[in-house]
Amino acid sequence: MDDQREFEVEVKPGFVVTMVGLVLVYALFNVVATIRIGEPVPILQSLNWGASVTLLVLFGTLFHELGHVLAGVVAGHQWTKAVLNGGGLGVVIEPKPQGWDRVLRSVAGPLAHFVFALPLLAVAVSVTPAGATSVAIAQTSLWWVAGVSNLFLAAFNLLPLPGFDGGKALDGLRDVLGRRAVVSGGRFVKT
Repeated sequence: MDDQREFEVEVKPGFVVTMVGLVLVYALFNVVATIRIGEPVPILQSLNWGASVTLLVLFGTLFHELGHVLAGVVAGHQWTKAVLNGGGLGVVIEPKPQGWDRVLRSVAGPLAHFVFALPLLAVAVSVTPAGATSVAIAQTSLWWVAGVSNLFLAAFNLLPLPGFDGGKALDGLRDVLGRRAVVSGGRFVKT
């Protein structure tokens, strides 16, 4: 590993498309939710709300990636690149991890994402009047929507699928166990 390597940030066109798409989807969600509760808001207010939720989701994703970075640095690896792409954010940490390093680095991101979501949900609970929590209230609350979105993304990323952190953790476990274990029909199978 070259300790003199320059740190680089790569921004791909898909990043802007994804962020604009998220703002629009969350804004539309807000329009529909406020109409359903009988308190429609102007479209610009919904766009602002959508942008705010998108920023909180982006910060959650940043926190997620920094979880991977922290685990990599603790293992003696180097963060060399940040990539802003259609999936949000990504990081390149070298060398590629194996075994327990791979397991720990893979689960560190979703764990950090969960940690980020908890204060959002705590704010949501604290600003909601006691006994007033309902689906309608939660759907129009910036804090509820951002908190639940971040929880969902963290949990979704733990699925044991190729490319997801759960799949990478499973690969690390295969390294540790010294044999290939694949998921087939919901069961682990030695191959």
